[in-house]
Amino acid sequence: MRSYLIESGAIAELRACIAGVTSYDFAVYDARGRLLLPSLSGDPIVESFASSDKGKEEQENFFLHAVQTAAHRKGPSLLKGPMNQHHAFIPVTTEDDGMVLAGNAFYASIKDLEDFLSSKGGCYRLSIKDMAHWRRKITPADPAQVSAVCEHAHRLLGLIAGNMREKTVYRERSLKTSAALELFSGIDKGMSKEQLYSVLCDAMIFLFNGDTASVMVRVDDHYLPALTAGNRKTEVGQVPLRHDASMISSAIDGSMAGICNESAALVRLGYPEQVTSLYLFPLATSGEQLGLLGVFNSPLSEDDCGIITKICGFAAFLLRTIHSQKVLDSHISTLTSLNHALNTQQAFQDPDTVYDSIVEVSSRLMDAEKASLMLPEAENQELLIGAVRGINKQIARSIRVRIGEGVAGKVYRDGEPLVVRDIETSLSCAKKPSYKTRSFVSIPLKIGDEAIGVLNLADKISGEVFSEEDMTFLRYFASYASIAIKSSQFYRQTEELKTLSITDPLTRSYNRRYFNDRLAEELERGSRYDYVFSLAIFDLDDFKLFNDSEGHLAGDEALRTVADIAKESLRSIDIVSRFGGEEFSVIMPQTDRKEAYQVMERLRKNIRDLMPAKWKLFPRERITVSAGLASFPADGRDANTLIRNVDRALYRAKLTGKDKTVVWEAFNPPPVLP
Repeated sequence: MRSYLIESGAIAELRACIAGVTSYDFAVYDARGRLLLPSLSGDPIVESFASSDKGKEEQENFFLHAVQTAAHRKGPSLLKGPMNQHHAFIPVTTEDDGMVLAGNAFYASIKDLEDFLSSKGGCYRLSIKDMAHWRRKITPADPAQVSAVCEHAHRLLGLIAGNMREKTVYRERSLKTSAALELFSGIDKGMSKEQLYSVLCDAMIFLFNGDTASVMVRVDDHYLPALTAGNRKTEVGQVPLRHDASMISSAIDGSMAGICNESAALVRLGYPEQVTSLYLFPLATSGEQLGLLGVFNSPLSEDDCGIITKICGFAAFLLRTIHSQKVLDSHISTLTSLNHALNTQQAFQDPDTVYDSIVEVSSRLMDAEKASLMLPEAENQELLIGAVRGINKQIARSIRVRIGEGVAGKVYRDGEPLVVRDIETSLSCAKKPSYKTRSFVSIPLKIGDEAIGVLNLADKISGEVFSEEDMTFLRYFASYASIAIKSSQFYRQTEELKTLSITDPLTRSYNRRYFNDRLAEELERGSRYDYVFSLAIFDLDDFKLFNDSEGHLAGDEALRTVADIAKESLRSIDIVSRFGGEEFSVIMPQTDRKEAYQVMERLRKNIRDLMPAKWKLFPRERITVSAGLASFPADGRDANTLIRNVDRALYRAKLTGKDKTVVWEAFNPPPVLP
C-alpha cells in the first residue's frame, strides 16, 4: 500500500509556524506511538516529574495509549495524564496511514498541580523543595483556548495532507505514464509485434513492480501466450486460456482489468499453485480486440490499473498500425513529442507553460492550424481561453463560453468528445464556428469525473477531415494533458501558499518570520565564509501622532507606501521585511558599514521626498524615517547582539533629531534620557 501522508518536512514547518504564532509546541508521533519529531523545546515539568522509574513508566504508558487512541479519532482531543496535566493530541490521517501531534503538557489550574503533588509527589520522589519550586513555576493555561488552537491546526493539517496526497497521486501518474511513453518512444520502423510485446512486459515489470507479465493473442478458441517475461515465465508461458472464461469476458466486455486472487480459480484456469494473482487487461482499440496482457503475482492499485489500461489501449493502437510504415513513422514522432512535453520540468510547475505546450503539441500531432485550450472559471460558470494557436490572442482573451452552451460548453458539460466532419450538415445550431475547412474536433480534458477543460482543434493543414483514428489518439493525449494541467495548478497553489506564509499582508513586504530565517542564513554564511553583512532597522518618525491625527486607515496606507518606496530604493540583493508595527528591517548581504550607510541614506531620502502629502491634520511637512545600522561581525556575531545594537543605533537617531541614519558604535553608547 502506498502512503500519501503529509511529508515530515511540511509537518515540521507547520509546527514551527504554530509555535511561533501561539507559543504551543508539539512533538510528532506515528499512529503506532513511535516518536518521529521531538518538540522544539523540551518539557521541563514532564522531564522533572518523570525522572523517577514510576513517573517514567506511567508517562510512557499514557503517551503510547493516548497517541494510539488519538490516531483513530476524527478530531483533536485533550487528555489528562498521570501527573494531572493536560495534553493536546491532533490526528493527521490519510487513506492508509497517520500521524499524531502531541502538545507539551500544561496545567489547567494550580489545584491540579497541588492534587498531583499531594497524591503522588512522594511516589515520584519529589521533595518538599521540589514541590514548592514547581508551584511557583507553573502558569496555568486555558483548556478552551488550547482546544481552539488545536482545532485550527487540525483543519490546516487536513488541508495540507489532502493537497500533498493529491499532488503525490498526480505526480506518480505523470511519472509512470511519462516513463511508459519513453519506453514506447524507442519504437522504430522495423519493430515487430514480438518486440512491442517485450516492451509492454518490461513496462509492467519495471514500472509497476510486476513479478511476471505475459501478452496473449487469440488462436481459435484459446488465448495463447505470445511472449512472457519475469520470474514465472516458464510456468505461465505454457498455459492457454479459453476465450469463454468468465474472467476474460469480464476484461474484454468491460474494457478494464479482470482480477482473480483466488487460488482455486487460478488452478481451474490451469495455472500452478505458485501463481497467486492475475490481472488481465484488454489490448483493444476502436472496438477491435487484439489480445490480452496478463500481470501475475503483482498487487496493483486502482490507479495502477487505470494507467495500465491506458497503456494497453495505446499498445493496441500501435499493434493495429504497425504494418503501415507511414502511420508508424508518424506515431513515433508524436510519441517523442508527447514524451518530451510531459517530461519538461517547467511544464509541471508553470500553468501558462503547460497550457501553451498542450496547444502546441496537440496541433502538431493533428497537423492542425488552429487550436485552443479552454478552462473553467467557476465564479461565472464560463469557459475562458487558456492558450491558442493560429488565433489572434487579443481577440481570444475576450472569448467567453457559458458552460452547457455552444460546442465547447456542451462538450465540457457532457464530458463527451465531438468530431465534426462537415459543419454545415453535422451541426444544427444557428451560429456555426468559422473555419477554413469544415471539420473540427472538441475533446474534454478530465481526471476521473472531474472536468478540467476543453481542447479544440480545427483546419488540418492537409485539408483532410478529422478521423476516428485521430480521435483515438487524442483521447490518450487528453488523459496526459489533464494530469499535466492538474499538477501545474497544484504547484501554483502550493507556491501561492508558500508566498503568503512569508509575506506581511498589509505592506506586501516579507514578514518577521522570513526575516528571522534570512538573518540566520546570513549569520551562518558570514561565519563559514568570513563574509561581512549589514543589518538596519528603520521606522516612521512620529507615527503615533500621525495615526492619532489622520486615523488608522491613513496609517496603514502610509506603511504600505513606505514599504513600496523602500523596495524601489534598495538593491536587488537586499531584503526588506516588516519588523513589527511601524518598524522595517533591511538585511544587506556582503555589505560593509560604509556601503550600507549609503544604501540606507538613499532609502531615507527617497521616503522623505517621495511620500505623497495626503494628510490634513498631521502637523509635519513631511513623513520621515529614522534608521539604525550595524554590521557583522564587528557589531555582533549572533542575532540577538546584532539586533540589540541596531536598536541602540535607532534609539540614538530618535534622540538626536530623527530623520537620519545612525551607525552603531560600541564606544559611543546612546545618551540616557533624564
